[in-house]
Amino acid sequence: MRICWLLVVLFTHAVLHAQQGTLTGTVLDEKGKALESATAQLISFTDSLNSLSAGTDKSGSFTIFSIPYGYYKLRVSYVGLQPVTIDSIYFRAERFDFNLNEITLKPKQSDLDEIIIYAEKPLIQSKDGNITFNAGESALSQGSNASDLLAQVPLVTKDPDGKVLVRGKEPKILIDDKPVELNLQQLQDLLESLPGSSIEKIEVLTNPPPQYANEQGGVINITTKKGTVGKSGRISLFAGTRGEFGANGSFSYRKNGLAVNINAGFAGNQFNGNGYSIRQNLYNDSVNFFNTNSNYANQNIRPNLRANIDYEITKSHLLNFVLLYNQNRFDNNNGTTYRNINRFDELYRLSSRNIGSNGNNVNPNVSFTYTYKTKIPGEVLRLYTNFNYSDNENERLFYQQKTLVQLVVLRMSKLKFILTC
Repeated sequence: MRICWLLVVLFTHAVLHAQQGTLTGTVLDEKGKALESATAQLISFTDSLNSLSAGTDKSGSFTIFSIPYGYYKLRVSYVGLQPVTIDSIYFRAERFDFNLNEITLKPKQSDLDEIIIYAEKPLIQSKDGNITFNAGESALSQGSNASDLLAQVPLVTKDPDGKVLVRGKEPKILIDDKPVELNLQQLQDLLESLPGSSIEKIEVLTNPPPQYANEQGGVINITTKKGTVGKSGRISLFAGTRGEFGANGSFSYRKNGLAVNINAGFAGNQFNGNGYSIRQNLYNDSVNFFNTNSNYANQNIRPNLRANIDYEITKSHLLNFVLLYNQNRFDNNNGTTYRNINRFDELYRLSSRNIGSNGNNVNPNVSFTYTYKTKIPGEVLRLYTNFNYSDNENERLFYQQKTLVQLVVLRMSKLKFILTC
């Protein structure tokens, strides 16, 4: 009976814990500067005494966890500035996380709060067969990366090797409308180095524009944010049980018309292993053994960099510069020893084989874009130039050694075959 009650309590706790939401946002002043120590208070519609609060950090960001489902209003305040109240935020099972992005507080003019009715933007939008995942609206993007967010997009899957697929076919990957020419491993490293908080939306274009009409898997376009005013950064480390290791870092700076976003990192692995096999051959008049022993050591290191610079000359004239750099240095070695043993447990044939491969692949990419926005909404003129370079150096070494006994046996067998013929 006690065990049953314990299970009921644990189940109830799990259900209640699951019915909770998360809210994030960034508080800025009128000039776009992050406000530290601002107060964000989330107040329930049904019970005004029931509220949750959080303070902002140096970057002006706040997060409120464990929010029971229901309707709320958010009140943001800072000393000397006009408080802002954002009304009608609805937490529910279908939508339990919200990212309000930038909340601007203006100089105080009265004792009344500025009221904003929250217009919820769907996380997933579908139009004409194309799907848009508004990652910037989700609080889950704060602690994830681009690779994690792609897994949440409908129609997008990954095969066992980590290759991104749309409806089972490989798509063209774009970042900010620019194609990414990388191999599978380099693309994985780049997506893992892009923090989820820097992504505005992910578009899956099953009906891509004419220039990508031949792409059977369609197009995935990842749109990044320009970042908040000021400086911000992030560093992450990771390691695995099979020798994987790496680090990623991001830095963003924004002031006036200049926005700089840099993502860099490296990943690597070192695999070591060995194996053996024992085979017994049975004949009518004899028995022998064929034994093998093998070992391998594989290691590589893969640095990557993405630098994006946006400069707004005027509201109509914009410049963009993107630098991509990927490298893969690897060194793989494999050794195998073969032993033939007769029925008297005597070695009569011995050979060893060593295979080594090493190389260095470098792939830099530079692009420059000029955009002119006309007075007609949605109409733009874009001039785009791109430079790709690839340098691949690969060396493969093969070495096999046999004992004199084996060579003699081979020659005698060959001679016997010729005489018989």
